[in-house]
Amino acid sequence: ANMGRNNYLRIVGVVENMSAFVNEQGTVYELFGSGGGAELALEVGVPLLGQVPIDEAVAHGGDHGAPVVLGPGPAGDALRAIVARIAEEAVPPVEMAGCSARLLGAVDAALAASDTARAADTTARAADDTAHESRVTLG
Repeated sequence: ANMGRNNYLRIVGVVENMSAFVNEQGTVYELFGSGGGAELALEVGVPLLGQVPIDEAVAHGGDHGAPVVLGPGPAGDALRAIVARIAEEAVPPVEMAGCSARLLGAVDAALAASDTARAADTTARAADDTAHESRVTLG
């Protein structure tokens, strides 16, 4: 969190990675303790967005070009829930009908006008050069 803030990044939440290992029978093993993500989120003043359990599918998917977030399993389920929470709560999409959209539209129009003027100027210069060459040749 400090690294992000030192680089002027907005911290919108904490994701606790490798929160626990859950075996096939559903037994939870908190190999690194518990509560670290929630503690950091409280310290930073942002929500705990989710906890991603230890899942061998993460390494396997990464090694084979199949991101775990696209498949079934505990890590994939957790990551999809985190993504949904980020999109819906932490940083929801913004309608671009406000001042930023108008500004972008004005910039686009100004660039298009500049391109048109530059093309017209180039065409006029070429015509002048051609006319000058004709006078020199005839004269």
